[in-house]
Amino acid sequence: MTAKEKNIYSFWTLAWKTVTRKMFRNIVLILAVSMLVSLLVFAMLFNRVIKDDINAATQKLGADIVLVPVEALELAEEFILESNEKTFYMDESVFDAVMDLPEIKQATYHVYLSTLESSCCSIVEGQVVAIDHENDFVIRPWLDTEAKLKPGEVFVGSYVHEYLGMIDAASLFGSPVKVVGHLKETGTGLDHGIFMRKDDLDNISVEATGQRKKSDISIIFLKLKEGVDLIDALASIKSVNPHVGIMTRGSIGKDVRATLKDIIRIFTITILIASALAVLLAWSTFTALANERQREVGILRAIGAHRKHILNMFMSEALIISLIGGLLGIVLGHILLQILAADFNLMAKLGIKSSFSLMSILLSFTAMLLGGGVCLVGALIPIRRLAKMEPLLAIKEE
Repeated sequence: MTAKEKNIYSFWTLAWKTVTRKMFRNIVLILAVSMLVSLLVFAMLFNRVIKDDINAATQKLGADIVLVPVEALELAEEFILESNEKTFYMDESVFDAVMDLPEIKQATYHVYLSTLESSCCSIVEGQVVAIDHENDFVIRPWLDTEAKLKPGEVFVGSYVHEYLGMIDAASLFGSPVKVVGHLKETGTGLDHGIFMRKDDLDNISVEATGQRKKSDISIIFLKLKEGVDLIDALASIKSVNPHVGIMTRGSIGKDVRATLKDIIRIFTITILIASALAVLLAWSTFTALANERQREVGILRAIGAHRKHILNMFMSEALIISLIGGLLGIVLGHILLQILAADFNLMAKLGIKSSFSLMSILLSFTAMLLGGGVCLVGALIPIRRLAKMEPLLAIKEE
């Protein structure tokens, strides 16, 4: 170890001993910093994971445009984002009218039937979905098999598969079915689906599937041709059916995004208040510290210490407190997010889980820097005053 490295080591060792000497008083400041950092970590990750979850859900559907009955826009969004089982219908003529538009590359549809819980069958709760299997591009990318459905066969979503398993036979609407494949976890309503062929609906009585008419479908998924402008495609769709409900990748989850903005405003106000309190606490703590060590500073100045040496000495103590509080705050913030992922209504509905990733690490350390910076700002005010005092005056005022 070089002489310079020894000096740096001794400097930080002295700062650590000074912090631990008044540990009880410093613990209060450490806790204040940790609570501020944990609040910042939670707010940043909360905002990030919800936005990422909404964006991921819309991307996973594989569609640029989604059409539903206009009165069912909210219901369809709940199924896509929150996995809430829903049933709603429109006539199949809507699909026939839009599938051949020049802007459309691919088109498929789903039919949402009454949930398994209400259909009195031997499969666990989930949403029964009849699909246009030949033209499907929504569930196909998530399947664990390349096989196509045959009469009496079904695919199941990951949630259903977890509890159902790959059993050979089950009863659906009073008819035996065979599970031949399952979907990987998508984080959308598809996870709660049991997917059967649309053709197999002919073998089921209309009464058994709820209020649906034979020509009814529930939702249409459209994929645009490359280079087609979204606005032009929407105009073409409205020209053939002005009364259909339309969702795009950017509009899905708009109500959740609006709610998220309101929540973030509340977080911002809370964080500003907490920051102000942390600054005041750091200011009062280091004011008391400066008053106690005024004579010590005067003697150091008298024997040749510069103002920057005094400033560095005290700021290093503030930095140690900030680091300890910041690291503790990161841990507390992730624990808080993990707990609320199950109990916070919005996060529970979206199925959000706290997870460690490069982005979460970056956001955590950003929160740590911001929270620690607040502590350093509060400490800097009395430390600068002390460092500027004349040596003789500092010794006399002691």
